[in-house]
Amino acid sequence: MNNHLPRFLVVMSLVALGATRSPLVARQASQSAQFGSPSTWVVSTSGQTSPGAVGLAYSADEVRVTTQTLADGTTLTHRSLTRAYRDSQGRMRRETYKSGVETVGEGVSPEFIQIIDPVAGVHYHLNPRDLTAQRTEMFRRTVAPRSNPAGEPAKPTQTPQPQISREDLGTQVIEGLEAKGERITRTIPEGEQGNDRPMHLINEFWRSVATPPIVLMTTTKDPQRGETVMHLTNLVLEEPPAELFQVPPDYTVKELEPVTKPESPSE
Repeated sequence: MNNHLPRFLVVMSLVALGATRSPLVARQASQSAQFGSPSTWVVSTSGQTSPGAVGLAYSADEVRVTTQTLADGTTLTHRSLTRAYRDSQGRMRRETYKSGVETVGEGVSPEFIQIIDPVAGVHYHLNPRDLTAQRTEMFRRTVAPRSNPAGEPAKPTQTPQPQISREDLGTQVIEGLEAKGERITRTIPEGEQGNDRPMHLINEFWRSVATPPIVLMTTTKDPQRGETVMHLTNLVLEEPPAELFQVPPDYTVKELEPVTKPESPSE
């Protein structure tokens, strides 16, 4: 297995799902997220509240359906399932199943498992096929250089920023919980990606009013990637078993280098 895969999966799971669908928006999202300390993380991208959101424990199935229409009218539909758990200390476990699996029955195993533990300051990537786990410490800060090798002050990179607008969608009841909706529209300027007109990327989030919130449903509309709808099912507001957030004793654990977070000299 590629040793960089666990880091990639964890980073992607902390950036908004819709934002990852476009190179420009993904870059902006990664800059704005700027992974802070685990205690400050609030909402992940995949939709769910990230580690550090201490308080409301739950377990649920995340059902995700992506629909894309090709130029000739052909429609492509992809379905995926992830089981998510969060305890009252903010620890998360995510079990991702292969594409096409919509329900989990006896004998169906996840493709991989992530355990993100802000209490211990570590995250794990588990491979059920060969009973191995890769362990990485939480993000470590690094100080960015103050000048370039020639001694000249570093010049900030001028990156065109998409225009962002927000809209309140009101409230509705989802999975028995009152949820508040928000629509975020990102407009990619004409010519930024070779587009001959502005492109609009739309993300809708429905979060429970309870604190910390649970993202109960999201819709992402991307002109390049189609539409992706994620909704929670089988939501249970109970403390998950503690062993779900531990590596099973029959797994072989390998230590990886921690992911670093650049830090400006002024921080």
